[in-house]
Amino acid sequence: MRRLIVNADDFGWSEAVTSGILRAHREGIVTSTTLATNLPGAEAALERARREAPHLAIGVHLNLTEGEPLVRGRAASVLLDGGRFRRSLAGLYRLLRLSAEAREAAERELEAQVCWARDRGLEPSHIDSHKHVHLCPPLLPAVIAVARRQGIRAIRTTAEVRLPGLARLLPREWTARDHLRQWTYARVARRWGRRAREAVRQAGLATTDWFFGIRATGGVSADLIERLLRLAPEGTGELMVHPGLADEKAERPTRLAASRPQELAAVCDARVRRAAEELGWTWANYKDLCHDTPA
Repeated sequence: MRRLIVNADDFGWSEAVTSGILRAHREGIVTSTTLATNLPGAEAALERARREAPHLAIGVHLNLTEGEPLVRGRAASVLLDGGRFRRSLAGLYRLLRLSAEAREAAERELEAQVCWARDRGLEPSHIDSHKHVHLCPPLLPAVIAVARRQGIRAIRTTAEVRLPGLARLLPREWTARDHLRQWTYARVARRWGRRAREAVRQAGLATTDWFFGIRATGGVSADLIERLLRLAPEGTGELMVHPGLADEKAERPTRLAASRPQELAAVCDARVRRAAEELGWTWANYKDLCHDTPA
């Protein structure tokens, strides 16, 4: 069996990102997305998905490093700087590792983000997170607990496969620093992801057999996807992508601003769909994994 979930992160990040993800689903291979419920664009994104993409699976993109919390007052203050989340992943990790108060505040906030979606009628397909914070070892038990309390039966884990020849397929304009940054992220996420995969399955929840996307974040091309389709292992895997439209007036500028249109073009490239059909891949989303796992 060879099944592929293609998940577009950051739904609701901005109008341009939301529009790009919806196009990537309608015209391309994106089967799934995850909604950042604490961001101002979340409500509009959810309404557009209902109108424009009724078959798009939508999960919750948990977020502790961008924007403002849904939990107000002193209960969230330990996670904040000037009323907003600290953007440093390393700083968040240190805080969660050292502070029980921070872990309790994070669990409350994550549950509030899931409840926001449920209160608006969404049955989330799965959980993942911005910068993969949900896999941080001090936080993972709380994430699993929130998922079980809220009836969410699948969680992304980042047991990233190594793709031979990947370096030659990444953008030529990437510097040595770009390559080192993504290699480091992928290495940490692979270690966290393998541990998380075991913990998630022991908790009776579903996850994929393999994952790919961190090493190539901001550099996914049609050639890269085609190579992944040819060399990926058996089972059900996830390809993480970040498509979007160009947005010169982005309220949340990130290093992905320039690459989002390129990733949109990649997932909409007809060569990718043809290769998947030739190689016997089946498109899937996390709801399919839930059906595989007894309730």
